[in-house]
Amino acid sequence: MIFSEFSKRISTALIAIILLAIVVSFAGLIHNIDQKNISGLNSDVTINSSYYIDKTNNTDLNNVLSNTDFIASKLNSIPYTLAQQSYWIKLSLHYPIDKTSITASTPESFIQDSGNKQLILMAEHSMLDVFIVYQLNALTAPEEIYHKRANSKALSQNVYPYARLQLNQFGHSEYLIKVKNSGPPNIPLLLFTPQDFEQRVMLSQLIYGAFIGILLIMAIYNLVLFFADKDKVYLLYIGYLLSAFAALSSLTGYGYFLFSDQVMQLLNKYIIFTHFLLIIFLLLFTVYFLRYDRLKHWAYKYSIVFSIVLSLLGLYSLSLDELTQIKLFFSLQPIFYIVTLFLILNRLKRDFLWARFYFLSWLPLLTGGVIQPMVLLNQLEYSFLTGNALLFAIMIEVTFMSFALAERIRRNEQEKLTMVAYHQSNHLPRQTNLDHKISQLIEEGKQDFTVIVIKPEQFHRIELYINEQICIQFFQQVYLKLSSLFRFNDAVLNITEQFEKLCYLENSSLAIVIDNSPNEQDIALFVNSIQQAVRDVFYIKDLKLPLSAYVGLANFSAHDSSSTSMINNASIAANKAELTQNKWAYFTPKDNQSSPSSIQLAIDLQQAITTQGFELFHQPQIDLKTNKVCGSECLIRWQHPTLGHVSPDIFIPVAEDFGLIPSLTLWVVETALSQQAALTQHTGLNHMVSINISGKDLIQENFIDDITKIINRSDIKAEKIIFELTESVSFAQNNIAIETIENLIKLGITISLDDFGTGYASMSQINQLPFQELKVDREFVENVCSNNKRKVIAETAVKMAKGLGLEVVAEGINSSLDEETLRSFGCDIGQGYYYAKPMSYEQYLSWLNHLSNGQIPASLEGEYIPAPLK
Repeated sequence: MIFSEFSKRISTALIAIILLAIVVSFAGLIHNIDQKNISGLNSDVTINSSYYIDKTNNTDLNNVLSNTDFIASKLNSIPYTLAQQSYWIKLSLHYPIDKTSITASTPESFIQDSGNKQLILMAEHSMLDVFIVYQLNALTAPEEIYHKRANSKALSQNVYPYARLQLNQFGHSEYLIKVKNSGPPNIPLLLFTPQDFEQRVMLSQLIYGAFIGILLIMAIYNLVLFFADKDKVYLLYIGYLLSAFAALSSLTGYGYFLFSDQVMQLLNKYIIFTHFLLIIFLLLFTVYFLRYDRLKHWAYKYSIVFSIVLSLLGLYSLSLDELTQIKLFFSLQPIFYIVTLFLILNRLKRDFLWARFYFLSWLPLLTGGVIQPMVLLNQLEYSFLTGNALLFAIMIEVTFMSFALAERIRRNEQEKLTMVAYHQSNHLPRQTNLDHKISQLIEEGKQDFTVIVIKPEQFHRIELYINEQICIQFFQQVYLKLSSLFRFNDAVLNITEQFEKLCYLENSSLAIVIDNSPNEQDIALFVNSIQQAVRDVFYIKDLKLPLSAYVGLANFSAHDSSSTSMINNASIAANKAELTQNKWAYFTPKDNQSSPSSIQLAIDLQQAITTQGFELFHQPQIDLKTNKVCGSECLIRWQHPTLGHVSPDIFIPVAEDFGLIPSLTLWVVETALSQQAALTQHTGLNHMVSINISGKDLIQENFIDDITKIINRSDIKAEKIIFELTESVSFAQNNIAIETIENLIKLGITISLDDFGTGYASMSQINQLPFQELKVDREFVENVCSNNKRKVIAETAVKMAKGLGLEVVAEGINSSLDEETLRSFGCDIGQGYYYAKPMSYEQYLSWLNHLSNGQIPASLEGEYIPAPLK
């Protein structure tokens, strides 16, 4: 880690040194180019100039020559403005005529060419409409020595419009220049010796070549990234690069080196539109590069709206004249800069490393974007650097952007690895880390190690009352506490490169692996320390619970030599620990043999549902006022082909875990109604049927539709059906469940609250849910006559329910005294072994046939038999 950090700093320093060297070299090159331009400071040539503005564009040469309104000005200080007007410029050059008058500061090339003196006058503007140069002579008429339209066939004349000025032998030459353009107003006029002009052209072409090369490499790079990652941000950056290339090729005229005259005419015509495209692509790239789309930040929506507005204005600008287009674009440019800078600075606060690189890339871009318009609008003095500020800025920006993109890719890969290795909700290491560590130990031939699963006590019940965030905070607290406990314990092995030792399992547990070979530590003491650590942080909000953890241990075994098997075995041991006094247990092979595999049991369950391998038993319910049978509760039974009778207490949780409850419930409902129809036809009794419904059934999407179809097929009136809601989960706060209950009532079905007084069946549910019947749990009914506490509770429950207008069913009546006691409380219906135990459908029919008009005998000799679980 230390070496890695040192290497990273060395690499950063080397990159900084290389970039600094490039910047210094580049600055020297730019300075050298500017020195080629002849001015009063770097030669003995004296330059005088004056200008006249022809606002009508109709003044002819003779009128200009006789005009006395010329205003003296430096050659590159003429106040060009955004207007359709022509500029006439008088240029007067004074220069030495022999070697005796030439000083050491006179350019060498000028001295060498003293016999045939010649200078180059270049207009640094490739979009001129008019560029004419006349040589003025004292004795003869003005001589036209250059006309841009007449000389535009030469490629260099389109990029660098220039005229050759032939100097006379008298040391003084005068010229008259006419310029006009409809694009950017500033028209720098520069003087060079022929040799310096050739070097200036060559250096300019080298810089433009470098610009094209950088943009081409970055475009290809981003195209490759797009095909690899399918992220549209790379296409947006390519769009930005292409629009920047088009805009600068037109603005500088360098595009003539690559494109035909027809193409360049189009680029020049739509130069403002390409500038609109440039800022639109750059804005969208900024938004998606900084991931505002993922954040759903308000700035994302407004940025998209702003980009649409820019697009519409860009299209609208095509209908405007060039001057209006320029004014429109430059009025919007500051708003664009403010928006993008806000987006960048806002992300910098979130510690986005590649946002820092992007911010650095924007510094030169912002600088160039401000300087170049000021030069073009004649608000800032021209130099080669300022005149090409945007080109240089984009070159530097693209260089920095390559670092930002590289860092972004690295972070993306890191995030993908993090998603694999860590849970996105609680940020704890995933089971895959433990799998990898166990597999590594097995590959190394190590066998003396143990996997330990730590399962917070009763948490599967507690999490029903808390939201996800509290659940996450709880496990983070437990994780930190146990990490602190294991920090200096070398027997507990690291499972990640960050020296983390715990992982989070999907069954709301934590797990570790310990190496038993270094020393023989007291495992009981070690487990107790784990349980104590969990007990110390077992807080739910501000509630301190007196709970610890169930701990399951699984030693390496050649028979279960996979990471998955060992973790599963440790989880089985943790479940087994729930039944032990010390709350921890080892996994043993017989743990798998003593009970069927949950997966296999689920497979058998699903097959039993398909083949109707279950059976419904009926336990009669008696009207305590008339002593007549008024209905029966349907109870599911399963006779497994190989395991024999499997208790509902075993297969119902498996059905819940594997999502089979909905199918199982529909089978029960359909079978119960089918038997109810046959029973009614056979006996003629006014008989109700009670069916247990899970809370999970209530939140199934098509539950109401499925029940309606079953009722219609069975030809049973919904008023004869009672749904007893039983569930280990409270559904009182579930809006979908409540809506389903209300829809069932609308169908005519009676809703009963089962097992009142235990678990979640409480006063809060009676208050919140629309029940019509209440079923007092057998815990308060059995032996109610002889147990005073049960008697008080049962009487209170019955009278309260009657006061609320509910019908009351007492479950668990096992004697005539219990029956009489509950009848005295006002209980409506009785159910229990006093009347009959649950029977198969055929046995139930036979039992009913022995009754007289459905009425049970006045006295029954029943014995107390504990009722089985439903």
